[in-house]
Order: sequence, then structure tokens, then C-alpha cells
Amino acid sequence: MTTPFSPTPADTQAARLQLEQLRGQSSAASPRLTKLLEDLLVQLAAGRAVQVTALDTEIGTQQAAELLGVSRPYLVKLVEAGELPHRKVGPRRRLHLEDVLTCRTRLDQTRQDAMQALAEDLQEMGLD
Repeated sequence: MTTPFSPTPADTQAARLQLEQLRGQSSAASPRLTKLLEDLLVQLAAGRAVQVTALDTEIGTQQAAELLGVSRPYLVKLVEAGELPHRKVGPRRRLHLEDVLTCRTRLDQTRQDAMQALAEDLQEMGLD
């Protein structure tokens, strides 16, 4: 599925029931798969739209930028700076999905650290 799925109230209720069942039983599925399904059901149960997209092991710069939540020009700067390995296929860059996901984890941690530092600064200033 590549188009967003906006749950109806009936879908939301069904997701809540499925989530309860998933949490209440020992699953033969791998823990990673169970966590993925649980995360999906939590979002649907909260009434949020979701989008599931199958990805190739190699992706283009636009897909990588979307996964990282950055602009494509910024992603290209990361690639050119050597922060993201890539290979060229003709004039196009191809990136390994695993490298992009690792970079996303790193960027998320950097963002979290910056938010924590900002919160600490606000507390010191008495603006919390």
C-alpha cells in the first residue's frame, strides 16, 4: 500500500480489538514483526492515518530524503560530505536502505539531544 489509509471509526475500533488480541497472546511471529504490527495498530486505534510502503534495498535520493524528513538538496549535501555512502548508476545516486535508516537514527538522536539541551536552557532561565 502506498496511499495513506485514513481509518473510519469502525476501523479504529477494530484496530483496538486487534491490538488487545496481539498483546494478549504469545505470538509465533518474530518480536520485530510483532512490534511493527503493534505500532501500526496503535496508530490506527488512535484514529491516525498511516501509510505502508514496500522499499527496495536500494533507494534514490528523493526516497531517502523523505525517509529522513529532510530536503533532497540537504540529503545530497550529506552524500557529498561522505556521511551517507552511495553508488552512482549513470547520473543518479543510489543509497542502501540500511545506511539511510542508520542515518535516520543518528539524526533523530541529534534532534532529541538538541531538544533536551533547549529544555535544560529554558529551565535554567526559569522559562519552563
